Amino acid sequence: MAIEKGTVEKRGDKFRLRVTVGYNENGNPIRLSKIAEATTLRKAYGELDKWIENLEEHGYEDVSTITFEHFYENMWKKEARSILEPRTVREYSDIIETRFLPSFKSKKMIEIKPYQIKDIVIAAQPLSKKSTSLSRKTKKRFLNALSSVFSVARDQYRIIDHNPVADVKLPKETAKKKDTPEPYSIDEVKKMLNALDEHASDKTKALVMTAFITGAREGEIAAVEESDYDFTSNSVHFHQRIVLGEDKKYHRRDGLKASDSKIIPVPQSYMDQMKEFMSTNLEARKKLRINPKHKYVFGSPEGDFELPTSLYRNWSRFVKRAGLREIRFHDLRHTSASYLLADPNIPIKAVQELLGHKDYRTTMNIYGHALEETKRAASDRFSNLLNE
Repeated sequence: MAIEKGTVEKRGDKFRLRVTVGYNENGNPIRLSKIAEATTLRKAYGELDKWIENLEEHGYEDVSTITFEHFYENMWKKEARSILEPRTVREYSDIIETRFLPSFKSKKMIEIKPYQIKDIVIAAQPLSKKSTSLSRKTKKRFLNALSSVFSVARDQYRIIDHNPVADVKLPKETAKKKDTPEPYSIDEVKKMLNALDEHASDKTKALVMTAFITGAREGEIAAVEESDYDFTSNSVHFHQRIVLGEDKKYHRRDGLKASDSKIIPVPQSYMDQMKEFMSTNLEARKKLRINPKHKYVFGSPEGDFELPTSLYRNWSRFVKRAGLREIRFHDLRHTSASYLLADPNIPIKAVQELLGHKDYRTTMNIYGHALEETKRAASDRFSNLLNE
């Protein structure tokens, strides 16, 4: 069919594209819209022309006729590359094609109901013979993958008004399974700090303190550069990350996982430590007589970034030498958040911003155990008052 009308509307720093793809039985226009990541009005109209060409090529006449398979193959896959990490795109694609596409393939997007989604997830069985059942965490991952498809359909294309995955509630497990180690307690944090002085190189000290104080992810730490440290305001600017691409190679990418950037205030003592550590990097570059474009704090003097996996191995070797309880390098991020949330004087909003979570509920869901410590501390204050 021929698209009868297309418009471009400025929405903040982005543009909304709208086209009329048909009319209903009452003669009212049926419109399709999406958000364009264009920087100028001219480029937005270019995106509109490309979109109209795509719509006319596939020839659907009504938004309500778009099937799950069509949307997944022609729209979600294209949008996912710009909003998700490459590794997440691969994982979600595998889940969708294995778990949901066989059942929803020919179903229209607007007809898929929460109970249908729940039935598929509840009935899901392991693909490997090594296990007999799927954990609740795995099933929630299935829902996250499917939710991504419906979120794009709702937010980018306006095909649906509501994400049906939001209404799916999985039954709770009878016994909570611990898939990952608990973050360090306050006593273990003190032991870790003492061990840094006794068993760690300057690089390991800088690496561990950066992870603990900033709560940054491995990829963000691997990508932080010397210019991101503001020694006047005592802050660190995280605005890029190292990610594993679809080609199975690591690349630097602008922006963070959940935001464009974040600025983390840090203590003076930490900045003094990092200034001294960076001076060794500067001396190495002087000896080599080089001035690379990117001066990664934990990278090579030549300007190559350190792989996130290398940061993990550095941490793992330190833990074994120091006799600390083994946790993942990523768990230093959890340790940092838990340590802060255990203090009733620190608001959840501050910790949310430190971690770079879009939604405070994400912070609360992950660190509920630390919030329990805060509740107990509040209760103790009442007890002390009554005892007085």
